[in-house]
Amino acid sequence: MIKHLDEARAAFFDVDGVLLDSLPQHLAFCRDKAREYGLANVKVPGAPEFRKLINAGVRVSPMYEFFVAVGFPPQCAEQGVADYDRDFMKGYQPQPFVGAGDLLKSLYDVGLALGLVTSNVRANVEPALGELMQYFAPQCTFYYDSYPRNARVKSDLLKAGAQALDVAASDCIYVGDQATDRQAAEAAGFVFVPVTYGWGFAESGPLKNAADSPAALQELLIPRRHFA
Repeated sequence: MIKHLDEARAAFFDVDGVLLDSLPQHLAFCRDKAREYGLANVKVPGAPEFRKLINAGVRVSPMYEFFVAVGFPPQCAEQGVADYDRDFMKGYQPQPFVGAGDLLKSLYDVGLALGLVTSNVRANVEPALGELMQYFAPQCTFYYDSYPRNARVKSDLLKAGAQALDVAASDCIYVGDQATDRQAAEAAGFVFVPVTYGWGFAESGPLKNAADSPAALQELLIPRRHFA
């Protein structure tokens, strides 16, 4: 296993809360759907309260779990997912975090192979990332709707990505913003790199290798040997 982050050969990223600043838009979508469905008793929390739910261990992905976490009954959560997959990008498209483009370009330029493993669907990710998609290896972009339902386990997808690149899992990192991302990385044999600017971890205790911005993440991941 790599001893230092700058020795990694490949970096895989979660998307929401890591590359895309998307939590406000997701919460707004839920508020609008609660109003549309007549769910007067559902009070969608603000971002700080929602992060507390995540840090308490509440599952929020895939999107069905997000709706349930904020109080939608199961049937409405299922309808919400259908509406989300169809309509989210029409009126709620998020933007990349400031510095995300520089981060990805710098990693690409020094030769790291880059991949995506996300519980979001392709139609919501690729338009939002836009030109940043050019930095990812096409065989290493895994979306919720691009692999079989019985294979939607992030740890398995991370392993598949490493195999596609012919790189040992122990030479790869996974960047995420939730405890479930850390669990997936550990199960796959990847080194986990947490970010504290996303959906979770904001109020957690000390985290190893944590980054509080894309710029800080860039400093952690750029191999020093390229600047010697």
